[in-house]
Amino acid sequence: MKKKHRNNLPKGWAPEKIQRVIDYYDHQSEEGAVAEIESADDADETFMVVPWDLVLRVQKLIDQHKSPATKKSKPRRSTSRSQSRHAA
Repeated sequence: MKKKHRNNLPKGWAPEKIQRVIDYYDHQSEEGAVAEIESADDADETFMVVPWDLVLRVQKLIDQHKSPATKKSKPRRSTSRSQSRHAA
């Protein structure tokens, strides 16, 4: 009797989508990678290293932050982007 393979992928992700992402970055030029990183500088987001054991908690916090109820009830911090980047 064969065991069913349990899908541990995030909701909305499939092996085909993962392969497309891998192919995109495998074939991206160095200039394209630099442009992508620099364009992220203009976004209202940041990148950071998170220990594996905290990833699910961080994802839940992000999901809560993105939910309409949370956006209405919590005001945004007024710290500038440059302060938050260099604080850590």
